[in-house]
Amino acid sequence: MSIRVKQTLAVLASLVVAGVMLLLGLWQMSSYEESTRDVSAERAAQAPVPLADQVSADGAVADVYARRVTLSGTYLPDYQALVGIDNGGRPCRGSSGDAVNCALLRVTTAFRMSDDRVIAVVRGAVEPGSTAPMPPSGTQDIVGVFLAPDKSADASPYGADLATLRVQELVQTWPSPLVGGYVTLPAEDSAAQGLAEAPLLLPEAEGSPTHRGYALQWWVFAAGAVAFGVYTARGFAKRASTPAG
Repeated sequence: MSIRVKQTLAVLASLVVAGVMLLLGLWQMSSYEESTRDVSAERAAQAPVPLADQVSADGAVADVYARRVTLSGTYLPDYQALVGIDNGGRPCRGSSGDAVNCALLRVTTAFRMSDDRVIAVVRGAVEPGSTAPMPPSGTQDIVGVFLAPDKSADASPYGADLATLRVQELVQTWPSPLVGGYVTLPAEDSAAQGLAEAPLLLPEAEGSPTHRGYALQWWVFAAGAVAFGVYTARGFAKRASTPAG
């Protein structure tokens, strides 16, 4: 077998091995991306639970954030705010998963639950400069997604009363006791009140670094396989050019 053929076979073999390792790396990266899938969306799709049962007397909240909850009570129309949307640069999505307008302002109204505790309810959204309709009167039974307070923001968007929905700010002017979180109504309930759908600001889950590490490892192995093939091919040429002793 000629030296040229040996070199070609060595390089081809290394490329085949490298190709397999690249595919394995892509598979691991796909597993990593799957692990970053927002599990909050799955929580939001679970059966609703009564919110009153999940908040203790001292205000501690059980693990129901990003889940649908049920609550009964009445809206307090005198306590309402237009709140901006800070989605961390991510696309804004509605309760159905479809894209919605990030420039909208969330219509947030105080809601006195049947046990006298008060919670902020995002009834829907309006465009900046618009007037939000009054909430429905009388006892209301609502279902929505319960979320933790938003992170703080430096400045309010145009037309907003608050930059983000933070209980720490609402508690200064709203009735107490105020539940440490807020509920966002689904699109159909918002539409029934003459409002646009408010973005559902679900938290993102972090991916497992293990899968990403394995992907990088396979790609390093692939580079090593190619380097070894080139080294072997050069070795054949070097041995062929060395005079026999």
